[in-house]
Amino acid sequence: MKFLFARATVLTTLALAPLAAAGTITGTVKVKGDQPAVVYVETATGTFAAPKAHARIDQKGMQFIPYLMPIVVGTTVDFANNDAVNHNVFSPDNEGYNLGTWPKGESKTYTFKKLGTYTQLCSIHPEMEAFVVVLSNPYYAVADKDGKFSIADVPDGHYSLKVFSKKLKKAEKDKKFPVDVAKGSGSATITF
Repeated sequence: MKFLFARATVLTTLALAPLAAAGTITGTVKVKGDQPAVVYVETATGTFAAPKAHARIDQKGMQFIPYLMPIVVGTTVDFANNDAVNHNVFSPDNEGYNLGTWPKGESKTYTFKKLGTYTQLCSIHPEMEAFVVVLSNPYYAVADKDGKFSIADVPDGHYSLKVFSKKLKKAEKDKKFPVDVAKGSGSATITF
């Protein structure tokens, strides 16, 4: 009987223990030439599993949609073709891959195994280009056309933000922007 009482007390204590506060990092990022940008938390404590649901990049109107996609390492992306012509998807970056060529209405998948930025290209249409940014945690956002971003559910703490945009030079991509999340919020203004 004592064991059951002690176990119930421990379970009740765990159930009532406060969860770590989480907040939202908001801000703006300005990249010369008004290029789209991904803003992300460089490192965060914990392990983050890839989502079970696949992400999706479409090929439509002779372009990749979306042009810029951040994901967590291990995520599977479906590449769909909704153009009336054949398309190909390949990337020379990181482990490199070539999914081959396929017609309208079909899709191919790829699971991203390594951190980094992958340029998405079509060997049939060299003007087509997009980027998949593979990250270690889910704390990221694609800035809107005005440069505003919002990264949700970030636990309270001190972090470094980084930015990916095609137009940034390597030194700019390596630059870190400190931000503190406390009592549910944090903010940053990033200008290059």
